[in-house]
Amino acid sequence: MAERCQDVVIGGGAIGVSCAEALATAGRDVVLLEQHAMASGCSHGNAGWVTPCHSLPIPGPGLVRQSLRWMLRSDSPLYIKPSLRPSLLGWLWRFYRHCNEKRQRQGLAAVAALNRDVVSMTGGLVERYSLDCEYQPRGLHYAFLSEPGFQKGRRECRLLNEHEIPGEELSAEELLAREPALTRDVVGGVFYPAEADFVPDRFVEQLAAQLPGLGVDVRTGCRVTGWRLSGRKIEQIETAGGPLVPETVILAAGAWTGRLARQLGIRLPMEPAKGYSITLDPQAGLPTRPLNVSESKFGVTPWEGGVRLAGTLELAGLQREINQSRVEAIVRSAREALPEFSATGVQEVWTGMRPLAADGLPIIGRSLRCSNLVMATAHGMLGLTQAAITGRLVSDITTGRSPTLDPVPFSPDRF
Repeated sequence: MAERCQDVVIGGGAIGVSCAEALATAGRDVVLLEQHAMASGCSHGNAGWVTPCHSLPIPGPGLVRQSLRWMLRSDSPLYIKPSLRPSLLGWLWRFYRHCNEKRQRQGLAAVAALNRDVVSMTGGLVERYSLDCEYQPRGLHYAFLSEPGFQKGRRECRLLNEHEIPGEELSAEELLAREPALTRDVVGGVFYPAEADFVPDRFVEQLAAQLPGLGVDVRTGCRVTGWRLSGRKIEQIETAGGPLVPETVILAAGAWTGRLARQLGIRLPMEPAKGYSITLDPQAGLPTRPLNVSESKFGVTPWEGGVRLAGTLELAGLQREINQSRVEAIVRSAREALPEFSATGVQEVWTGMRPLAADGLPIIGRSLRCSNLVMATAHGMLGLTQAAITGRLVSDITTGRSPTLDPVPFSPDRF
């Protein structure tokens, strides 16, 4: 006999857990399904940044020219594995159409509004539930190793300032005074003060541990195997643990959302964008706070228990194989930017799949093609950043409250 449920959240990463928390706090009865363990996807090994300054969508002017130089080099910051998959080719075409200033500015306005309160909201969750995850609102430095890179970074800083995201331009001398671990070849930098960071898997796992106390039924190792539809409504979810009859389904399965949506007849222009990280034992001579080395597209986050290097973007489909040349490229970039860096004491080499829509914006909202389906996916590299606000938006949409902000730019039906 099928089990009746009010809200079923599919996905146990930062987005799914935040949606479940917000719904339960609003008084809803929630079941959360995760096919593996909580925080086992891209919530596990990323840089751990809550970063409003990353509000510029990835597709932008000049990126196509740069990408053509990068895309076939397996050790480049952006690598596209050669493939004739129709879904990838369609995604690349849509992505290309958004690589212009007009589309990027439109996207920035929407994402900046979404990111406006994310640091205070995330900090609020940490404080409310006493999460032990090394949460620190200590800002983020950008370092530039070339004059063109610095000029581009300054332009982006001024653009972000227009959307109330504060940033301070720094000369090479000013940046080196703050972060003496950097190479003397640094040209300049930008400091974004309104950013935060934490150990990501600890944040998600500990927030997930609060859910049963809020009345959420958390089911790990429970894979969705199929759907039963009645017209435009999901009548039943088939799972490894038995069938469920939901009132509302919240699809927050990260890079696997596209596959599940296709089973419902919904095609999303979304690709898994693989990122890499290397976590090492603590060592001297490294930055004192999070650092982004712009040209190499990698970041450094120091914590009490270690230091993490994270970055790159690889389009290679849904596969978790580690490309060693990309790991080595991150290590080389770290040695160039941080002369005292040592690739010793490796705790973990990791890769994760980040769901990325062709326009670079998240997908949040009801789908007209499925009346009781709410989507929460395609956050790209901003899953941790946007988890809390996505949870609140999903709760608003599901309960019929007036939304916290305009969700139209993130609609699943915009494509």
